[in-house]
This record gives sequence, C-alpha cells and structure tokens, in this order.
Amino acid sequence: MKSQPKVTALIPSYNHGRFIKTRIESILNQSYQNVELIIIDDCSTDDSDDIIRSYVNTNNITYIRNEINTGTPFSAWERAAKLATGDYIWICESDDFAAVDFLETAVSQMINAPEAVLFYCNSWVVDENDVVIGHTDDYFHNTWEETRWDKDFMVDGREELAKYQVRGQTVPNMSSSLIRTDTFRTAYDSFLKRFKLTGDWLFIGWVFKYGKVIFCKKTLSNFRKHEMTARVRVKSAQSQAEFILTKYLLFLETKLPQKDFVKVMKTDAVRFLYEPASFCDLIKALLYISPTKTLKVSILFVFSLLINPDDYMQRYINRYKSIIKADRGQQNG
Repeated sequence: MKSQPKVTALIPSYNHGRFIKTRIESILNQSYQNVELIIIDDCSTDDSDDIIRSYVNTNNITYIRNEINTGTPFSAWERAAKLATGDYIWICESDDFAAVDFLETAVSQMINAPEAVLFYCNSWVVDENDVVIGHTDDYFHNTWEETRWDKDFMVDGREELAKYQVRGQTVPNMSSSLIRTDTFRTAYDSFLKRFKLTGDWLFIGWVFKYGKVIFCKKTLSNFRKHEMTARVRVKSAQSQAEFILTKYLLFLETKLPQKDFVKVMKTDAVRFLYEPASFCDLIKALLYISPTKTLKVSILFVFSLLINPDDYMQRYINRYKSIIKADRGQQNG
C-alpha cells in the first residue's frame, strides 16, 4: 500500500450533520485505502461536531474545528493544501457521497496519464433523502448541448479552458474530481475566499492551465441538491457578481482577443434581465468582492462591446423589450 499514491481527502464541513455520516463512511469504505482524511468544520451550529468526533476516536482522521465561521469553504481548501501529505487531493463536499470504487478508478487513470492534473466523472443528482432526481448527463446535454461527455476523453487543459471552462463550469461538482496536489497548491489563490458560489469554477479553470484533463463517463459520485445547498442560499446580486468576475478572470487566462470578451459575457447580460437584483445591487456586490477587478472588467466589457462587429447591444435591447412586453401581457391578463 505504501508504494501506491496517497490521496488526501478533505471534507469542508458546515451544518450538514444530517449528511456528514454518509459522507465520512463513503470515504472510509473506498476500495482504494491509501487515504488520509482531513475534516475542517466551519463552526457548525448543528450536531456535526458530535458526529465527526465519534469517527475521529476510532479512525485515523485529522479534525479541525474553527471557533469562528469563515463564511467560505475555500478557507478550508487553503488549509488542506498546506496540510496535505498525499499525491492527490480530493475535495469531498460534506453533503455528497461517493461510489466505493471512485478513488480506485480515479487514481488508476491518473497514474496511467502522468501528464494529467485533474480527473472527473459523472454523478447522480440526489435529494436530501438519497432519492435520485437527475444525472450530470442532463447538465451536459441540456445546458451545454454537447455529446462530447458521452464517452471518456483526455484533453489539453488550456484548450479546454479556452473552449469550454471560460463559458461555464465543466466539472459539475468538486466531489467528482481528483487533483494532483502540486497542481492544487500552485493553482490555489487566496482570492477564492471572496467567493461563495463560483470559486470552484474559477479554481478548476486555473488548474486546467497546468496539464491535461481526464473525463470518465462512469457514474462514481453522488451530488446532493437540497435547500441548504450553497447555490440555493447565495443571493441574486452576489451570484451575478461572482459569475461576471469568474468569467473575466478565466478569460484573461485564455489569451483570446479582447474583442471576444463580449461574446463570453453575452449570456450573463441576458441573465441579468431575469434576475431580481437591481443594477445598483449588482455593482455593490462586484465592488464588495474587488473594486479593482470591477473597474477592469467594466473597461474590458465596454471596449469589447464597442469594437465587436456583432451588434450585441441591439440584441440586448430587443430582448429587454420582449421581456417588458411579456410582463405587461401577464399583468393585463
């Protein structure tokens, strides 16, 4: 076992006492056993601490409980990157759980492709009662409208970043991925701690810069969707601000022409029309995350919009008019 690569599994825990037992056991029961488990609880107010401690007493687990809530899971990522002694890091969201052969499959494929920096696979989407309500195939087919994820592949990370990741998260959930530890440490930036929603999307894009990416079509993970999921809790303005800044920061890494930025941002411009947050709310959220980056992304967007041959502004205006017309029709009805 010592000759096999070690995996550092991190559980960033917060108020998921209902699910944490399943999460821990799905790691301890992996068919691949060269694993060190680190659990960092962000000052949970439920029974998470008691449940975690019941496992710590009988298993080789490093447990850290924060005395003050940090407000972001990415603080735990930073700490785990420093503590990890494994060759790979596995971010195990505290409400998700894995198939017994997840690590066996992931490590094997990473060993066979030493140039790869990240592995990810398909996931079942389950509700709070473990009932399957979807699959990541739905995400790939309906959101991305692509069939490329219907089979295994290995691609160049920078190419994947420029073609796909800059437009949206290609790794549907962190629990379904395994990342080389040295790459994880290089890619991590403390700026991630300013995010609540899209930090994983941004981080994965940064990881892609350093090597190849493996996708396995097997369904080896379970992503839980429920009312306490971070994506459900994050407010509209914060969500939009994070989407904008994430796309901006990833766009800078693609080396694409500046005029193409408006093409990357066009879906977010339309998305704003349907969100409840006002333009003022959005600006406040952007400035709260980073005044400097807000100014830079604004300048780049305006510049790209002015020099781009496609008339995106007119498209936006037309879409706005159609929405107003539809709203008036509903009110009159």
